[in-house]
Amino acid sequence: MDETKRLFVIDDDKATLTVLTEYFEHYGLKVYPFKDPPDLEKELKEKDPRAVLLDIMLPGISGVEILQRIKNIKPDIPVIMMTGYTNDERRVESLRKGAYTILTKPFESFEEVYHVVNNAMDHYIESLKTTELARRVEETKRLEKINIQEIDFLKSLQHMIGEAEDSAFVLKNAYALLKSFLNFEYFGALLTYGNEVNIQIYPKVSSNRKLAEVITNILLRRMSQGAVNAKLTSAQDDYQSLMVELSTTNTVYGFAGLFRSTPFQAQEEATFSKFCSHISVTLEKIRLFQEIKTLSIHDGLTGIYNHTYIINKLNEEIERAKRYHSDLSVMLFDLDNFKDVNDTYGHLAGDFVLQKVAELFTKRLRTIDIVGRYGGEEFLVILPETDLERAYVVGERLRTGVEQEPFIYEDHQIKLTVSGGIGLYQQGHIANDLIKIADNNLYKAKREGKNRLDYD
Repeated sequence: MDETKRLFVIDDDKATLTVLTEYFEHYGLKVYPFKDPPDLEKELKEKDPRAVLLDIMLPGISGVEILQRIKNIKPDIPVIMMTGYTNDERRVESLRKGAYTILTKPFESFEEVYHVVNNAMDHYIESLKTTELARRVEETKRLEKINIQEIDFLKSLQHMIGEAEDSAFVLKNAYALLKSFLNFEYFGALLTYGNEVNIQIYPKVSSNRKLAEVITNILLRRMSQGAVNAKLTSAQDDYQSLMVELSTTNTVYGFAGLFRSTPFQAQEEATFSKFCSHISVTLEKIRLFQEIKTLSIHDGLTGIYNHTYIINKLNEEIERAKRYHSDLSVMLFDLDNFKDVNDTYGHLAGDFVLQKVAELFTKRLRTIDIVGRYGGEEFLVILPETDLERAYVVGERLRTGVEQEPFIYEDHQIKLTVSGGIGLYQQGHIANDLIKIADNNLYKAKREGKNRLDYD
C-alpha cells in the first residue's frame, strides 16, 4: 500500500497558501495547493490525498459546501477546516458535516498545524490499512471457498464421465453446480457437432419465447465470431451476458454464457472461465470415452457391430422374447465366392465390398433391427418382433439388394451375390442354438446353388 502523505490545501489567501505549502514540504509532505476550489471528482481520484486543509471562507462558495462535496466523494478522508472567526456558526456546521477538526487563524504556530495534519493523515492511513487487510482476509476466504467448490465441481464432473453419453446431461448438471457459487439468472450453452448446433438453456425458458430468442441470438452471434475473443460481455434487451469459449487444446466444443439483468464483474468472469475450462475437459473426456466405447463394439472395417457385441445383443433379444413371448428371428449371410473378389481385384477391393454390403444392409433394415459382422465375410442380422414369414421377406430384400448393386471399385464393376439362412427362436433356445439353425440353413443355401435364402 502507498503510504506517501499527500495533502490538499485550499485557501484563497495566496500568502497563507505559500507559507503552508513550503512548511509542509519541508517536513516531507507532498502538497497540492489550490487558490480556487478544484474539480474535486477528478483531483481526488487522480492524486488520492491523505488529508485536506480547507478554509471555511472562500469567494463565491462556502467552505462547508466544499467539505460536503469532498465527503460525498471520499467519506473517510480527514478534512481540517481553517477559519479566522471564533464564533462563526459555520464552525459548528462544519463539525456536523464531518470535519476532522477546526484550526483558528492566525495559527499560534505552524508546528501545531503540522502535528494536527500529520496525526490526521496517520489515522487515515491506518484506517486504509485496516480496510485493505479486511479486504484481503475476505478475498482469501472467498478464494478458499471457491477452491473447495472447485474441487467439488471437479468431483461431480468426474462422476459424469462413463455415466453420461449426452453432453446435455453434463451442461444441465454444470448449471446446477454453477448456481452454488455464481450469481446469474440463466445459463446457456451452444455445442457444435460437425454441421449441427445444439443449444441448451437452463432453467428452461420454453414459456418465454422472447427470452429464448435473446439468449439464442447472443450464443449464435458469439459462434459467428469464431475462435477469437475467448470472453465476451454484452448487453441485449436488458440482459447482460458473459460468454466463454468451451474448448481444449485442439477442439472447440462451443460456448457457454451466463445471463442476468445486472453487469458482470471481472472477478465473476475469471471464476466462470475457470469452471468452463473444467466443463470443456469433461466434454473432451466424455467424447474420448464414447470413441473408445464405439471402437470396442464396432467392426473397424465396416462400422457395424463386431462379433462380440452382436452376440451380446442377440442374448438380450432372446431374454426379451422369452419374457414377453414375442417372435424373434436371426439371419446369417455369407458373400458368395468372396475369395474370387480378393484374388481378382485385390484385398482392398474385398474391403470395399464388405463396407458397401454393410452399408446396404443397414439402410434396408428397420431401426429396431440389428446387424453385425459375424466374421470374415459373414453378417448376422437380428430381427426382433419378427416371425419366419416376415423374416424371409426382409432377407429377400437384402439378398436382392446385393444382387442388384453395382459394386464399382476403381474402374471395375464387381458382381456379387449372397446366400443366407434363417433361424426362428423357440422357447428354450440360447444364442448358439439360433445361430446353429441359421448356419445350417445357410449351408443348405450354398449347397443348392448360392444366391438364395433358406429356412426350416
